[in-house]
Amino acid sequence: MICKYRLLLLLALLASTAHAELQPLADASLSAVSGQGGVYLTGEFSLNKDGGPLWSKPVSVNAATWTAGQRSCATTGATSPESCGLRLAIRAEQAGGWYVLDNLKGIFSFEGLTLRTRVVNSGFAGDGTGFNQDVLEFGLPNEVKFKDASFTYAVANKGEWRNNAVGAVDRDASFQQTNLFSAKIDGSIRMQGNVLVFPTN
Repeated sequence: MICKYRLLLLLALLASTAHAELQPLADASLSAVSGQGGVYLTGEFSLNKDGGPLWSKPVSVNAATWTAGQRSCATTGATSPESCGLRLAIRAEQAGGWYVLDNLKGIFSFEGLTLRTRVVNSGFAGDGTGFNQDVLEFGLPNEVKFKDASFTYAVANKGEWRNNAVGAVDRDASFQQTNLFSAKIDGSIRMQGNVLVFPTN
């Protein structure tokens, strides 16, 4: 019971010290304040670290034994299957092929990504003067850290993944993908500069 009274007394003291009231600033005080609009972001996110939601990991590396909902992203010659990451596919032309970032996964963290608007009214070999509008500015983070990050860059004739292994349940013999390179990253990258996004009419 004594503990309960002490807790109530502590809460009452905290409430009394936390009491505050907003007061308007006088013009003289307000003129001494300087600031700039924008957002400063720091964060960490995990991207398909344990595999994506669309496919389950098969028991065997033999693609002929996989069901339609199974896929392995283990390297050629591996003795055990591996969960797959995210697949991003971009088609540059309506009748063209696909550029693919495949098996994208890992942990990514960053500090100091900024977002603000800025007026461009000079520079750009004289074009800035005529432009004279707001642009969106992304300030690159000071450092980007990668942990167990990996991806494969490829070209393919279809955006969605298809199994072309002989005997597989969901075999699509017309599917072709050429992996150009794969990367695994553990470490950090220091960055400088910013990216400007110009509005168009």
